[in-house]
Amino acid sequence: MEDVLKEIVAAQDLRIGMFVSELDRPWLESPFLLQGFIIEDKETLAQLRALCRFVHVDRARSAGDAWRPEPVEPPSAMMRREPVPLAGLVTTAPARRRPLDFFALLKSLRSAAGEVGESAAAGAEEAPGRAPWVHIYPGSEPARPVARGVSGNAGAAAAHVSRPFIYEDEPGRASAAGASRDERPDDEAGAFGSLRQAEPRVSVEEEIVTVLPVLVKAQGLLAEVARDVQNNLNPDLDRLRSVVSEMVLSVIRNPDALLWLLRLKQTDQYSYDHSLDVAAHVMIFGRALGLGEESVMALGMAGILQDVGKLRLPVRLLHKTGALSPREYEIFKTHVDFSLHIVSRCPQATPLMLEIIGRHHERCDGSGYPARLKGDELGVMAEIAGICDVYCAMTRARPYGSAASAQVALDAIRAQRGTRFSNSMVDQFVQCIGLYPVGTLVELNTGEVGVVIAQNRIRRLKPRVMILLGPDKKPNAYPPSLDLLYDPATATGEPYAISRALPPGSYGVEPSEFYLA
Repeated sequence: MEDVLKEIVAAQDLRIGMFVSELDRPWLESPFLLQGFIIEDKETLAQLRALCRFVHVDRARSAGDAWRPEPVEPPSAMMRREPVPLAGLVTTAPARRRPLDFFALLKSLRSAAGEVGESAAAGAEEAPGRAPWVHIYPGSEPARPVARGVSGNAGAAAAHVSRPFIYEDEPGRASAAGASRDERPDDEAGAFGSLRQAEPRVSVEEEIVTVLPVLVKAQGLLAEVARDVQNNLNPDLDRLRSVVSEMVLSVIRNPDALLWLLRLKQTDQYSYDHSLDVAAHVMIFGRALGLGEESVMALGMAGILQDVGKLRLPVRLLHKTGALSPREYEIFKTHVDFSLHIVSRCPQATPLMLEIIGRHHERCDGSGYPARLKGDELGVMAEIAGICDVYCAMTRARPYGSAASAQVALDAIRAQRGTRFSNSMVDQFVQCIGLYPVGTLVELNTGEVGVVIAQNRIRRLKPRVMILLGPDKKPNAYPPSLDLLYDPATATGEPYAISRALPPGSYGVEPSEFYLA
């Protein structure tokens, strides 16, 4: 039903209030920062009219006179629907409830998380003399220049895409993962024309409470996997798959909650943090691309297990803080074969999981390893895993380097557009992550410093932020939250706005200090 509200509009017929969901050219070849925005001023309107011949407009996400309500189904169509059990009904209008105070929620979780954290930490202790499976990207690899002439491999997507998710809270047949299914044919899901950015089903506060114990459980299971591998036992993937399925459901309800926890609730084990970070990002990216449940599950399982082979590498190699020598790098690359060997011995492993694990270091230009695959030989699933792996490694502090900001990481990935990664995949990933990902430090036009706690899927330059520092850069004892979507007013009467994103640690602020880590 959502397609009824989408239409192609000639540039000269555009007006303020329309939500532009797609251009007649690649977004990165336009001056607009993000894919999907509301035309809010005459300058933007003039830019669009000068640049484009036509654009795609989404009426359901437009504002003012340009907005159109969703069509009501005729009674005959409603009668054909299968009844929904009362237990399956979920309230989908959080605005009707009094919103939770974000900082108060974090304070209430601190003591509970401390107790569960102690038990998880006990289970996460590694065997004496062993190192975590540290993620290494040798600094000797220079960023490639942008090359726009290389075709992407979006055409290969259809081979891996099953039924796409549907994101509206529409009563209908429930899938195995608890999400309603779209009735379109499978082959239509492979067209990556634009991301399917859906509004969250629950608030970020509600979902944090739900997914926090899932995340703690996942960290404990990763420790068990490590111990099994060190003892030459086959890891039990059934329990891991159960946790990943819960993470999939969390991503469907509100992906911001999982990203918040992963960004700010860090352990002292880089390996576990990175593995869960990758798993969350590949599932969020895969869902945004419209992949089916089994594909998203396979991405999550592969994201958690793709580096388990590093447990077989020499400890000194994983602990090295400087650049790797050519010989050391060749030894390091064998972790892919070790990962495949370990996971393939598990009866629960699927061919798709093994394919993703085996190819997540391959690159479109043939510069990857172990098989130096090129172009469409990689497959879209492996490229999803590869691009998320690079992004997560750069944005998390590692034993040999500090964390980069999301903007620096995205710039580095954009520099590899058309070379190591396909044009289409980079474009879609940049749009999926957004300009201000959850956990990003930002400075406001008042001089205050905040951290992004939730995205806004329509006006993505106006996220929810928690104000950590006042205009004088002194910490707030009780940080308030602001939703920039509603244009809250500053002391001078102007609406709050983000002036710039800040690198991690700016003004001595670590967002995790305001949380549980």
